[in-house]
Amino acid sequence: MKIKDLPRVNYEIRSKRVKLIDENRKLLGEFDIQSAIRLAQDRGYDLVEVAPNANPPICRILNFGRYIYEKKRQERQSRKRQHRPEVKEMRISLKISEHDYQVKLTKIKEFLNDGDRVKLKLRLRGREMLHADLGMKVVERVIADLETMAKLESPPKQEDQMIIATFIPQKRKREE
Repeated sequence: MKIKDLPRVNYEIRSKRVKLIDENRKLLGEFDIQSAIRLAQDRGYDLVEVAPNANPPICRILNFGRYIYEKKRQERQSRKRQHRPEVKEMRISLKISEHDYQVKLTKIKEFLNDGDRVKLKLRLRGREMLHADLGMKVVERVIADLETMAKLESPPKQEDQMIIATFIPQKRKREE
């Protein structure tokens, strides 16, 4: 695993003078680079540039191996909490029973609460193609039932034997 933007360490530091913070996070003052490196090595640590854009740059005396370990751990933790929204697909038919409709609606609501997009597909088979308007009514019913928690990303449209509509989760206002 690679860490982004590793700081400069010991002899990689380019500045002539640095502000020095010791291993206990106390400001020691301004030092020239050689004496700062010597001080860090005498204490058994590394000199790490933590604020390169400051004038003079700020360096800390710390264990660089431990610093890298902590950074990797933080990156792993932040990746663990990330949720990448997916496009979930829900298929329904024109002759869907009321119970099946409610089950599918509950599942769609679950997907939306998880922050995922939902693509609703209603498949028209055989002679159902002649009654595409009834299929649109079923899709419009789903739209009406999801009105409070989802926005319609793309309005329902018929493509060959399918009526397709896409929903995105609606951002809710936090209750304080």
